Amino acid sequence: MAKNLKKEKIVACLDMGSSKLVCIIAAIGNDEMQILGYGHKESKGISASAISDMRLAQKSITNVVSEAERMAGFNIDRLLVGLSGSEVVSTRKEVGAKISSDIVKSSDIINLAAKIRAEFKKNNREIIHLIPLQYRIDDSAPVVNPRYMSGEKIYAKFHVVSTSQTTIRNIENCLRRCQLSVNNYIVEPYASTLSCLSDNEMNLGALLIDIGGSSTSFCIVLEGKLIHVGHSPIGGIHITKDISTILNVSLEVAEKIKNLNSSLLISPIEEREMIKMKFSETNDGPDMIRITRLELRDIIQSRLEEMFESVRTALEKSGIQFYMISNIVLTGGVTSTVGIDKLAAEIFGKNVRIGYPNKLEVVASEILNPTHSCSLGMLIFLRNLYLKEKIKDGFESKNSWFKKLIEKLAAV
Repeated sequence: MAKNLKKEKIVACLDMGSSKLVCIIAAIGNDEMQILGYGHKESKGISASAISDMRLAQKSITNVVSEAERMAGFNIDRLLVGLSGSEVVSTRKEVGAKISSDIVKSSDIINLAAKIRAEFKKNNREIIHLIPLQYRIDDSAPVVNPRYMSGEKIYAKFHVVSTSQTTIRNIENCLRRCQLSVNNYIVEPYASTLSCLSDNEMNLGALLIDIGGSSTSFCIVLEGKLIHVGHSPIGGIHITKDISTILNVSLEVAEKIKNLNSSLLISPIEEREMIKMKFSETNDGPDMIRITRLELRDIIQSRLEEMFESVRTALEKSGIQFYMISNIVLTGGVTSTVGIDKLAAEIFGKNVRIGYPNKLEVVASEILNPTHSCSLGMLIFLRNLYLKEKIKDGFESKNSWFKKLIEKLAAV
């Protein structure tokens, strides 16, 4: 294996959820990506990508990374880390500056981005994504690419996704205790868009809803750009807690009931069908849970309706125009609930589908499901970064004379 990997780049990612941790190690080549190892463990000491207990989080991360390393056959030291939408804030910022020379150069755009970064750093915020939405020169109409244009001042509007520096410091401290370091961050719902959305959906406008354990993250992609990130405080665990409270059983039993009977589509004949489950053994005999399928469906559906309404309310408060969204895609473990797409379609009044990761060809079948949309999307993000770096390096080293010629022609 080592011989085959000499010309390939080894990458790794870590999906830090409230209910699960996923680590994947892959090799990126010119033509394809090969998954070398992956680990999947229960998440402890972590709540929506934030460290809640350092010791438990360290143990959980060490276990899941070790599992991936054993399968891959070697150790890793750097990771791409995913952040939940509940840990980030999505804002828009416009900044302007005087054009340094006769025409707009890349340095002018870099200076605009540096201004944004300095402002957020001053407010103890760490920028995760800095996405240019549009540029404007003086009082002209917005332009896509201002390079080599003339004017007095250049303005840019950025979409800024940021998180607290405290959150970042604690994540990096925890990984340092695991003998690991972070090479980059990505917002989890955006990672899911990279693995689930088609190019057409990315351009026309799509809302991706990633239903997690303790919260639900969502993002909007339009014209291939991430334009908004948000979250709802409701996740899959709240459905489990509802079942646990109503039936007076433990969370483990409630989770089992939910997983075995999670369907919103039941026929009139099935409505009165009794669900029975033995959950303890006493001296007097076995204790049984009894609930009709209709009653259980109503419990699950009520919480899902609340979650989707919460997402819709958050979108309305953000100022995002709903007509910009053409399709809605659902990902996450809760999407295994039969009929959840139809319920979302009724609430949002849009086309809704379940998102399956379909951008990677060589993937183990056991991780090719909506639960792993985020981690597989993180690999695509790493592959895109690698290919950009490779093209840039190759252009500078092999074709430096051609690059200089282009620069001279552009300056004339």
